[in-house]
Amino acid sequence: MHFLSSRSGIAKIVVAILIVIVASASVAISYYAITQLTQNTSPTPTPSPEPTISPTSTSPFPTKPTTTPITTPTSTLSVYPTPTPSPPELTTQEKIRDSVMNFIKSNHTETAQFIKDLVWTGGRVTPQNLVGAETFMYYSQGWNVTISYPVVPNAIYNIVADYSAPYIGIPYRIIWKGTWQNEVIVETSYVFAQ
Repeated sequence: MHFLSSRSGIAKIVVAILIVIVASASVAISYYAITQLTQNTSPTPTPSPEPTISPTSTSPFPTKPTTTPITTPTSTLSVYPTPTPSPPELTTQEKIRDSVMNFIKSNHTETAQFIKDLVWTGGRVTPQNLVGAETFMYYSQGWNVTISYPVVPNAIYNIVADYSAPYIGIPYRIIWKGTWQNEVIVETSYVFAQ
């Protein structure tokens, strides 16, 4: 407690307290300003509660003063604009899967009823110890799409799209096989059964 008895010690404490108070006030003012800017999103002017009186006329006849409300424009800008997320970039395998499904739907119109609003799950299923080849599997509403290929430049991707719907009135089965290379799809076999 010896430092409290000296004037310089008390002055240091007072200065420290003032710094804390000023910093707290600065944070509070910043917070208030930000919340006020984000809350004022009305694009129309807001009338002031106090009207102004128009200047009196110089006419010799008495006139009634007219009132005009003061309007204050409000900001429509947000301090923190919301970014619009862009859709994630599809992988090569997902692009192949989607192009094959479009190929099947376009070339076999009887399949169109089974290729609606597909939301895919799945991905890489290659075993850890397998070297030189990759396999991806995707699933959606009765569809199983398998893509396999060797890990070489300009690979030929082998695709099997298998659809099975045993739980609807008439069971359907679609088995499509083909290849994809350089954005060219070649169908090697197609079976549609009901």
